[in-house]
Amino acid sequence: MEDAETVDRYVSALKILENADNRQMSNISEKIRTYCKAFREFYDAFLGESASEKIFAGINDNSRKYDEVFESLLDVISRQREESQSRIAGISQRYAPKRR
Repeated sequence: MEDAETVDRYVSALKILENADNRQMSNISEKIRTYCKAFREFYDAFLGESASEKIFAGINDNSRKYDEVFESLLDVISRQREESQSRIAGISQRYAPKRR
């Protein structure tokens, strides 16, 4: 998440989740299908067309499993951010003027 174009795609894809149809549905299975569809659209927008087919291959529309996949992505993004901050802190520490 240090590449501007990647971040742009991620932010754009997040809007799909934010705008997902959250209307009240009497049929809980339809609500789960709509929920999972939003995540498939998110991954296709973020990672490219048909990415969701590969990511969710063999996974039925199951909100818990889709949440686990998304949590895994958020974990990777969080670790990348921490590594980036650590790298920048190390550079700053190496090249900052020494105090006496």
